[in-house]
Amino acid sequence: MLPARHFYMIRHGETEANVARVMAGHTDSPLTEIGRTQAKSAHAALKILAIKPQAIIHSHLSRARDTASILNEVLGVPIHEECDFSEMHVGAFEGVSYEECGPLFEHGLDPEGGESHIDFISRIRRAMSHALAVHDRSVLIVSHGGVLGALGKIYGIRVKHFFQNCHLYEFEPDSEHVKFPWKVWQYDQTGKDGQIIIRNPASLYREAIQDMTP
Repeated sequence: MLPARHFYMIRHGETEANVARVMAGHTDSPLTEIGRTQAKSAHAALKILAIKPQAIIHSHLSRARDTASILNEVLGVPIHEECDFSEMHVGAFEGVSYEECGPLFEHGLDPEGGESHIDFISRIRRAMSHALAVHDRSVLIVSHGGVLGALGKIYGIRVKHFFQNCHLYEFEPDSEHVKFPWKVWQYDQTGKDGQIIIRNPASLYREAIQDMTP
């Protein structure tokens, strides 16, 4: 499978497509002002990390690139663009409402004129393998909700989770976890000033593991 290395992953900030509740896919939907604020708010979590990323890797889409740039205001590390970390290309579904796109994900349909689910998962496997093998210490991957979902699917996990914008996840290697070799933690901001950070076990893969076949 993938190298069981420590890493972080975060979804981009809110975009114009998110506000309109339509699929963006490979459409280059820019961050909103709220999206930029979300990325700024993530600074607080990055500042308290026990293991700091040595590099940031982001997809070629501007929503990930711009989020990565804002996050790097705190980290000040080398930043790399990797096209393989882009969102799934959903072809005819790009620009279509979330409601109309339901069957695409609920039933695993391949979008007309887009990327098959198998090809998408293979692409994310390739991107993850390279990112984790090349860097000798932890990295921060700034990408998309579909990428987080595809990471689970590499291991046969059906992820039933909405990935919030700019929600930081930490993947800690866990040799005792045979089917999915990481413990996953999420960083939650509490308090009105958003500066109180709590590191909690993340449910996004933990709950889905129960659905896996032996």
